[in-house]
Amino acid sequence: MLDNFRNFGRSWIAKILLGILIIAVAGFGIPSVFLDLNANTVARVGDQNITLRDFQRVYQAQLNQFVQQTGIMPVGQDAVAYGVPNAALVRLANEASADMLTQRLGLGASDARLAQLVRQDPSFSSALGLFDSREFAAMLRQSGYTEAEYLNIQRKLAGREQVGFIFDSVQLPQVALDIARSYENDQRAVDYVELNPVLFAVSDVPEEAQLEQFFSENQNRFRTVETREITLLPLTVPALAAGIEIGEAEIAAEYERTAAQYAVDERRTIHQLPLPDAESAAIFEAALLAGESFASAVSEAGLQTGVSALGTLTAAEITDPALAQAAFGLDEGGYAVIEGAGGQRVVWVSAIAPAGQRPLEEVRDQIAQSLAQARAQTMLLDVYDEIEEARAAFRPMADVAAAYGLEVHEVALTRDGAQLAAIDTLPQDAAARIVEAVFAASEEARFTPAVNLGSNRTVFFELESVSPARDQTLDEVRDAAIAAWQDAQTEIAMTRAAEEMVEALDAGSDLFSVAAAQGQIPQASGTFTRNGAQALLDADVTQAAFQGGEGYSGYVPTQEGTIVVFEVTDVIPASADTPSQAAQALSANFADLLYSSFVEGLRQDAGIRINQDAFNLVVGIE
Repeated sequence: MLDNFRNFGRSWIAKILLGILIIAVAGFGIPSVFLDLNANTVARVGDQNITLRDFQRVYQAQLNQFVQQTGIMPVGQDAVAYGVPNAALVRLANEASADMLTQRLGLGASDARLAQLVRQDPSFSSALGLFDSREFAAMLRQSGYTEAEYLNIQRKLAGREQVGFIFDSVQLPQVALDIARSYENDQRAVDYVELNPVLFAVSDVPEEAQLEQFFSENQNRFRTVETREITLLPLTVPALAAGIEIGEAEIAAEYERTAAQYAVDERRTIHQLPLPDAESAAIFEAALLAGESFASAVSEAGLQTGVSALGTLTAAEITDPALAQAAFGLDEGGYAVIEGAGGQRVVWVSAIAPAGQRPLEEVRDQIAQSLAQARAQTMLLDVYDEIEEARAAFRPMADVAAAYGLEVHEVALTRDGAQLAAIDTLPQDAAARIVEAVFAASEEARFTPAVNLGSNRTVFFELESVSPARDQTLDEVRDAAIAAWQDAQTEIAMTRAAEEMVEALDAGSDLFSVAAAQGQIPQASGTFTRNGAQALLDADVTQAAFQGGEGYSGYVPTQEGTIVVFEVTDVIPASADTPSQAAQALSANFADLLYSSFVEGLRQDAGIRINQDAFNLVVGIE
């Protein structure tokens, strides 16, 4: 049989079949068999190669920009998830597509023109403002380009710019500008009625068959979530400090040592009275000479309502130098007439709190807390080691906690981490990391890793039990199921009423009559734009009002659980001279958008093939 096969392979029939096979492979398998991209090519667009070096350079630039904007440094699959390498590849592919067109059209810059552009580039100038070849070479080395690469990039860039010139004079059609202006600035006004679920509340108890059907159809609403019972021990400076007692003698000694911190500057309760005219000023000047009180002078001038309190302030807290000088030069109860930016005014000091020092009783707790936290900071690492040793020996960490006055918490934790909010000694941003660690722990694990929260903050936990998510039975949640059924019936009744009101409005009834049938009184909204500016209504209602013209009616459920039934009463088109940010933005960017779309179309026509191995190598995907 083998001999027969060999003889057949030498025949002209076999050679014809082999030729047909080669043609078939060439026709359908060229991309993957005969024209595979080499290791130095990441992708090919038409006949243009995107090299490994170019992709690496652009990808790194995109990555640096992403880090600056977000503070996140993604690698590998994370970078792909954020779209960073794809953005770099699309940019290079679009440039390659434009380069194909410039080559076909013979666009670009001559060597002489390139040399002129390089000499005119201020980046390569010396201190005298002249082209410096050494500066040119240094800049290229710093950027990672050879001279040939740089000149080739500039030649391609010149060609792309020439293609872009085609679109520079293109302007957005006036009709598009009018549409944008109308979309942004058209106004509506509606009359509306807000249906409240309280008015449609269903209190009937469903029959057993109804309840069972509702429960079956909404089983997911009565499903428990996975709950993990844990023993939680936060080890932070505040948590450790809470269990440290500071003696009275130590507090008194610290108070004496830091007495300067508790010095109190003199404070004065200051009032001000602007004087409306020269006659009023004369009354106060005369009262001062006669030794009359401030209250007497105010009464004589009839300015009782003009006195304003500035507060109890130190001299440093007053920003007006003239006011500070006058107020702190008076005795208690004294007043003076001074000049101000708005004319003359009277300054009155009603009370003086002399300078001194806050008493120990007032700052005792503050000093004790400061000393406790300082001591806790020095003890933190030793306590950490003791807790880890106890856990490694499978001893309850509560024993170590008790020795240092640390509080241990028994928590039934769910994935939303809401239960952790009640633990004051946990940092506010710790919940997500604790939840992740607890739910990543194996149920069989006897030892769970500590959760490092940074800045010398650690949380230890022991997994006591796991209650998996499950469907509850009707008997377990009967009251909740009945309440949910009643809520659903209430919503159905309210929606039915809204639909009937809209049907009546569409049939020609007026909103006042339709609302009266529901015991409601319509309200007027006033005018508003599509984005809800100047509107008191829910944003969904304002959007719905723009779905029709005058007389259009509809209803919209709101986030508060109500339903708004409305009728458009007025349509105010935007005037031609109304400023429009949308129209301005479209007009300013139209040429760039058109060019980008044109280049995108070129890329789609040319097609792109990707060398996945080279792509993964640059991105760092295993």
